[in-house]
Amino acid sequence: MEIIHLSEVDSTNEYAKKLVEDNKKNFVVLADKQSCGKGRWGRVWYSDEGGLYFSIVIDPNEYNPKVVNLLVPICIVETLKKYVDKDIEIGIKFPNDIVVKIDKNYKKIGGILVELTDKYMIIGVGIDVNNPIRKEIREIAVSLKEIVGGDVDRLKIFSDFLQMFENYLKKLANKEIDEYEILKKYKKYSITLGKYVKILLSNNKIVSGKVYDIDFDGIIIGTEEGLEKIPSGICIQVR
Repeated sequence: MEIIHLSEVDSTNEYAKKLVEDNKKNFVVLADKQSCGKGRWGRVWYSDEGGLYFSIVIDPNEYNPKVVNLLVPICIVETLKKYVDKDIEIGIKFPNDIVVKIDKNYKKIGGILVELTDKYMIIGVGIDVNNPIRKEIREIAVSLKEIVGGDVDRLKIFSDFLQMFENYLKKLANKEIDEYEILKKYKKYSITLGKYVKILLSNNKIVSGKVYDIDFDGIIIGTEEGLEKIPSGICIQVR
C-alpha cells in the first residue's frame, strides 16, 4: 500500500476522504500529529505528538468490510504484543477499543474509527505510543511508553502492523485462511466475550447482560428480555 506521511493534519480520516474523491484507493495516511482527531460518535481523540495516527483506505468491493473490521484490531493486538512482556494482557473491548490490563483494570491504549460507504472503507487508528496521556483521561488510558518504561519506535510499530495486515489480506485472498479463522482470533482477544457488560447505544439506551457470542455482525447479549444482538455501541462496563 502507498503510504502518505504528514507531519500534521486535522484528521487522517478527513484527509483520506479528500483523496478518495479523486478515485485514489488502497493507501494509508500517516500523521505525526492530528489537530482534530476523531473518535467514535464524534468524540475527540487526543492526538499529541509521540502517538501513532493513521488511516487505511481500501476498496470494500475487494475485501469484505465485516472481516476487515475484525482484522484491524487483531493486527494491532498482535503487533503490540511484540513490544511488551508476555505476561501483559492486551485485548479488544467491544467493538474495537484496544486495552491493556493494568493492576486488574483495563486501560485503553488504542482505538479504531471505521467509516464505510459503497465506494470506500476508511479505518482510522490511534495508538498511544510515546505521547503523554492528558490528565482528563489518565484514569482510563495508558501509553506504550508507560508500560515498557521508555520510548518505543512508533514507525517500527506502524511498519510491523502494516506488514501483518497486508499478509493477512493476502492469505485471505489466496484462501490460505478463511474468514472464520479471523473471527476465532477476534474472540480469542476479546475481553467482553463471556463477561457481563453495559453497552451504550447511539440512541442513548443502555443494554446490560452477559455476552454469549460474537459474530461478524456484532455481539449477542443475554438480557432480561432474552438474547439480543448488538451491532455497535460503546462498552461502558465489563466485569
